[in-house]
Parts: sequence; C-alpha cells; structure tokens
Amino acid sequence: MTNEISERLKTPAKGLIITGLLNAVLGITVTTAALIQTLNGKLNRDFANDDERYNYLVGFFTPSVVGIISLILAPVIIFGGIKMLKGRNRNLAICAAVLATIPLTSCCFAAGSIFGVWALVVLMKPEVKAFFRSST
Repeated sequence: MTNEISERLKTPAKGLIITGLLNAVLGITVTTAALIQTLNGKLNRDFANDDERYNYLVGFFTPSVVGIISLILAPVIIFGGIKMLKGRNRNLAICAAVLATIPLTSCCFAAGSIFGVWALVVLMKPEVKAFFRSST
C-alpha cells in the first residue's frame, strides 16, 4: 500500500517541481527584460496622450510584477513538490499545489493548474493523508 501511494504522488509532485522551475526561469527572464527596459529609458518616452501612457505602463508593470512574484514563490512550489515526492509535509505540498494554480503567483499557471489540481486531488485522499501522518 505504501509503495502504491508513493507511486500516486510521484507524477503530480514532479509536475509541481517542473512548474516551479519554469516559474523561476520565466520570472528571471521577465524581470531581467523589465530591468533592461528601465535602464534603457523605455519608460521615459513621449506619449501622445495619457491613455497611451497608462496602457503602456500597465502593459509594462503587470508582467513585471507577475514575474517578480513568480520568482519569489518558485522555491516554495519546488520545495513543496520535493516534500510531496518524499511523502513529507503535506501542508507545504498543498500550499505549493495551490500556488501553482493561481495565475498571479505563477508565470506558468497553465501547467501549474493541471499539476496543482492533480496534486490537490491526490493529497485529499484519506489513504494519502494517513501515509503522510505515518511518514513523519
């Protein structure tokens, strides 16, 4: 039974780890691109009107903020996936799964949603809860 539960945890846990790694890479990329644009003076350009300035700034800052949040939370998702893979710390695994599914906390929420929901479904099963309790 223990091996069967460990096998059930493997794929969604690995999916969370991959999602966290992708979030880190995308977060670094988006944050670096925003920093380069800022340093090159792209934010100080002339705009025809206030609407154009507003649209440009929203288009610039929204991905930048999501990238920074993804970069900050990527280690939580990765660590939660590792703990899930080892059958330890169910609460952290649940936290990682939830974070992976939220668009504003994950650059890679399309994959994160799939693996996050899958992980939550597996983690909520009574036999999996018992497995985590027995392995602490």
